[in-house]
Amino acid sequence: MHSYPNETTRGWSPVLSAKELSIGYREPIVRGICIDFPAPAGEPLPPGADKRPAVLGFVGPNGAGKTTLLKTCLGLLPPLSGELRLLGVDTRKASFAKTRKRLAYIPQNRPEGSSGQLRISVREAVSFGRLGRCGLTGRFTRADREAVEAAIAYCGLEDIADKAVQDLSGGQFQRVSIARAMAAQPELYLFDEPGSFLDQEGQSAMRTLIRSLAASGTPLILVTHDRALMALCDSLLLFEKKTARLLDASTFLANTEGQEV
Repeated sequence: MHSYPNETTRGWSPVLSAKELSIGYREPIVRGICIDFPAPAGEPLPPGADKRPAVLGFVGPNGAGKTTLLKTCLGLLPPLSGELRLLGVDTRKASFAKTRKRLAYIPQNRPEGSSGQLRISVREAVSFGRLGRCGLTGRFTRADREAVEAAIAYCGLEDIADKAVQDLSGGQFQRVSIARAMAAQPELYLFDEPGSFLDQEGQSAMRTLIRSLAASGTPLILVTHDRALMALCDSLLLFEKKTARLLDASTFLANTEGQEV
């Protein structure tokens, strides 16, 4: 698989931090979330680690608040109380609008979700990921085109780059979604149940791609029920009984072996 450059340079301030955070719509779904992920700069690395933890999973039963927190991270929902910071920026502040441009959100995609839309090619769809950098009326530079082609290659889409997205399989369509996000060269990926509508082959390909992204060092947040994806995580935020607590991923998986989570 091709390497894919990330042009940003990050310190080790927490990717996601919360203080007495309550989230929901009119009434709280989850209360009192207090986390720092990863550990703030200046704290020692975990024993045996050669890099800061970079992958956080949101896990727990349906309706427990996982996607609600993801939407709050994106600024689509305001915190009901408390504080939430993403990449060090308070999501309630006006400055968060700039931070959102540093994020890549990959929602759940049903394979049939692209039907009936304007027919565009895979390359054109991936190019949309660069609009935040050049603007709707701006021209693509050589760097923009190179970023698009690098994302297409990284996601293994070269052979179908000129194919209409409406003609793709579910797995191919999700890879296009990831390539579009990668073209923006984000500082953080947020996935909402990746591969949830795919067959086993598609899920396997999706795990391989996410595993590669995780290895690149760019932080990821995953909402998932997939134990194979949980195994890629450094930590898990477990949602249950209107609370959320941060756990070590390997310990949680060992303690819940054979169980659905």
